[in-house]
Amino acid sequence: MSSNTATSTDLIEIRKVQALTGERSFTLVFPKHFAVELGIGRGDFCKCQVDGNRLIVEKMNP
Repeated sequence: MSSNTATSTDLIEIRKVQALTGERSFTLVFPKHFAVELGIGRGDFCKCQVDGNRLIVEKMNP
């Protein structure tokens, strides 16, 4: 019996860092399906913080 529900391990994608710029500037690029699921669109502001070895990204509400 197969299931169409994805597990958390099915959602993990590993990608290379493509560029590092300036000391304080950066660009976040998400896969389109992931961004849509999170409600993040082009031009939205996000709060980013580092917690140990994790990057936490939160969408800022207008």
